[in-house]
This record gives sequence, C-alpha cells and structure tokens, in this order.
Amino acid sequence: MMPAASPLTDPVPGDRALAGLLHREDLRRLGITLAVIIASAALRLLTYNTVADGGHSRYVKTVLIGAGAAAIVWWLVRVQTGRRSWLPLAAAVAVLLSGDAVHYVRLANPITRGGPVLAFSTTFADETAARRQWDVEATGGGTVTFSRGAMLLQSPPRATAYAIAQIGAVPDVRINWWLPVGLAERERTERLAWRATIDRTGDYYVVMEIRHLLIQAVGYGIHVTYPDEKDAPRGYEIPHPAGNDRQPHDWLLVRDTRQLSLSIDGKVVWSAPQREELGQVKLGETHVDPLHGGSMRVESVSYVAALDRS
Repeated sequence: MMPAASPLTDPVPGDRALAGLLHREDLRRLGITLAVIIASAALRLLTYNTVADGGHSRYVKTVLIGAGAAAIVWWLVRVQTGRRSWLPLAAAVAVLLSGDAVHYVRLANPITRGGPVLAFSTTFADETAARRQWDVEATGGGTVTFSRGAMLLQSPPRATAYAIAQIGAVPDVRINWWLPVGLAERERTERLAWRATIDRTGDYYVVMEIRHLLIQAVGYGIHVTYPDEKDAPRGYEIPHPAGNDRQPHDWLLVRDTRQLSLSIDGKVVWSAPQREELGQVKLGETHVDPLHGGSMRVESVSYVAALDRS
C-alpha cells in the first residue's frame, strides 16, 4: 500500500508549483529587486516638490502604483525566464526608471527652483535684435522707429502707433511631460517694467492697452481704466507729472494672485483687485480718435511671468 500523504509535510499541487518557481536564487534576486523598488520609492517621496510634482496625495499614489507595477513586471518576466536570468530585475528597474526620470527632470527644471515661466527684456541698443523682438503696427500717419537706443512711437490725431512684444507662449505641461506639474496647477504672477518719455499733443495718449487694462496720459496726469468686481470698466484718475512733463519715468505693473498695481518711479500710484492675466506687452497709441495724439520714447522693457509661491 502507498503511504498516506502527510498534510504537514507534503505540499499541495499549487504549493509545489510555487516552490518550483521560487528557488533560493529567485529569493535572492527578488530581495534585490524589492530593495531597489523600496529605495526608488523612498527617494522619490523624500525629494517631493509641490511645484515639480503637484498635489502630494496624488503624487504618493503615483509612486506606489509605480512600485507595484515594477514588482508585477518582475514576476511576469520571471515566469518566462530561467532562474539565473537577470532580465526580471532589469525589467523592474526599467519600470522604475521611467517614473524616476520624469520626477528628477521636473525637479531640476529652473521653473521648479524659482525661475521665470516667461522672461522678456530689451534695451533697444541693437536695432536689428529689437526689430525681431517686436511686432509693430502704425496707421493713419503713425510711425514706429528704432534709433539711438530707443523705440519711438509717434501718432498724430486719428492715427495709431503701437508695438507688441514677442514674449512667447506659456510652456504647456500637457505637451511637454518634463515640465513641472505646477505649470498646470498654480497661478502665475507678472511683472512688466518699462522706461519711457511721453509727449502728449492731444487730450489723450494711450500709454498701454492690454486686454481690459487701459493706461492713458491726460491733462491731469494718468487715467487708468480697469474692470471692477462686476467686470464693468471703471476709471481711476491719478494726478502725476509723468503724463505731461516730457521726462523719462520708470513704470512698473505688478500682478499677483490678489491685485494689480502700477508704480511710477518706485512709488505705487494705483492698485485694484486683479481680474485677469496680462499675458501681453503692448505699448503705444491704439485708438483712432481726433482727440488722441502724441509720442512715446521707450528706452527699455522687461516682462517676467512666474509661478505663485504663496
């Protein structure tokens, strides 16, 4: 008679199949694989950055899913290879590296470290370079010229003369996977500065018009038009010599997540709750009107858009 199988010593068929796959060599290499997976996940969690990686809970889930996927890949490759093959480990490492590479490239991006999303600067010292940086528009006798280290915008009544800077487009993380996730999740701040001399010959002269923001030189100084909390246009009167003294002044627009402010020569002269991004640099007369006329000599312009860090 055949001896009865002992339930304590004889494995069932499923256990024998598992024992046939996981030999001592398998266990050793599985241990190496698990160590690599744990090390990869731990380093990614320790180097988490909110700008580079986005929301923390979602990022943690992504890391854990990647670790689990690497372990599954190891097993799937192992059942199709010999016990001495390093292919299962190599396949698992490849899965980990795909996630690690995205994380560390995003972490090293200058935007993650506080660099600008967009940056534009010109001093008009090089006329050829300046012409490449600006799109100009002039109608009705208006002119836009570059000379003597400046851009001169001249517009008689019923004429326009303005220039739009080619600042480029905001990088899109949906297209370029190596960019920080914060580009899609965080608001941007903007800082637009220019040095200019205004010579107003009409009742009004448009200094700048961007979207719903309009800045004009008028008899008493500066007039700003900007939407209120109901998105209705609202006018602000600012007594200031910059609109009439024909002297160079330093202008600065700063928009953060709360407000938009205008400074002239280092002093804030106007602010209001911000309603929209600027997203553009456009200087000069844009209105065809018999009451509008004048010129503006622009010596320098800079624009910086950055991710909000608050």
